[in-house]
Amino acid sequence: MPKNFVIKQLKDRFGGQLTVSREELFDFYREFEPDLNDSTFGWRIYALKEKNLVKPVRRGVYTLMVKQPFHPVVENRQKELAAKIAKQFPATRHCTWNTKWLSEWTTHQPGRFLILAEAEASATESVFYFLKDSNYKNVYLNPDEILLERYIYEEPETIIVKTLVSKAPLKKERQVTIPTAEKILVDLFIDRHLFAPFQGSELINIFNNVYKEYALNISRLLAYARRRNKEQSLLDYITRNTLLKELINE
Repeated sequence: MPKNFVIKQLKDRFGGQLTVSREELFDFYREFEPDLNDSTFGWRIYALKEKNLVKPVRRGVYTLMVKQPFHPVVENRQKELAAKIAKQFPATRHCTWNTKWLSEWTTHQPGRFLILAEAEASATESVFYFLKDSNYKNVYLNPDEILLERYIYEEPETIIVKTLVSKAPLKKERQVTIPTAEKILVDLFIDRHLFAPFQGSELINIFNNVYKEYALNISRLLAYARRRNKEQSLLDYITRNTLLKELINE
């Protein structure tokens, strides 16, 4: 059976569904390969993902409505910062990102931004002092609510050094390690004082606009929330307020 024919049949069968289960895909392939076993079927799924024909949304559930991956613009200042951290702490797991990335998903455009430099717990303080010694201005280590209100959001741009949660989902973008979209959403939901300008209706806008534009893995999102002991509260928030409930309720 020609592969292109099978792919066309796959799109015709499931293209209109928001999600499709592994069992549904297995039954579909058995129509063309009656002797198909689970091991070979695993390779069929792998091939579909490699060709960007399906995306996982949670364990055993996929979507054919493939959206673009999250590829934010990494500006030169962030690249320079990330390169210095990587060179000075080559064995340390870390990431950097910029709240400017959120501007495309919000209604109101903030005039002040944060660059986040996150490093594993054993290196967080060392990264902070390294950046201070490297003459970076407006650098703060795990700031509390008072610092945030009095100083940090009074500056056009501030560098925040904070502890990176173990097993946080990261990715590479132009040789810079950044958080995935799932990590950013969870952090915005949990770190409400740090990300105060992005709460309330803006947080709903961000969740909904990210969901509309980018491929999200709900299993990855909830696993990270679980690492931060906020899985159930995030689930409640998603199902009450956002479009992501479509992926959870399917």
